[in-house]
Amino acid sequence: MADTVDGQNVQDVALSAAENLMTANPDMTAIYATGEPALLGAVAAVESQGRQADVKVFGWDLTASAVAGIDAGYVEAVIQQDPAGMGRAAVEALVTLSDGGTVERNIPVPVTIVTSENVDDFRSMFE
Repeated sequence: MADTVDGQNVQDVALSAAENLMTANPDMTAIYATGEPALLGAVAAVESQGRQADVKVFGWDLTASAVAGIDAGYVEAVIQQDPAGMGRAAVEALVTLSDGGTVERNIPVPVTIVTSENVDDFRSMFE
């Protein structure tokens, strides 16, 4: 592991942090971004540094630029959350609690790992 930097989940800050990280660690081969703004910054940094051939990007929350990066082969995988499923689970828990019932402390909502193999299923989100 080269280092951890804080992009503050702000695209421009994440871009700068990722560029600085790659400059300081020219042998690094992967970046992991923890949210949509961080992923946008990481993708932009890899592109601005011309490192698409040797740095793989992993992250959370699919974006149009991440889809383009998957197509280009340097974005390896993005964890896509299910906001509609999260909202549905929250409302169901609220109704259960309002009716005097109990709910689990943690309510899992499945995510999808988007890769080149299933990215076509998500393209319509960005049209």
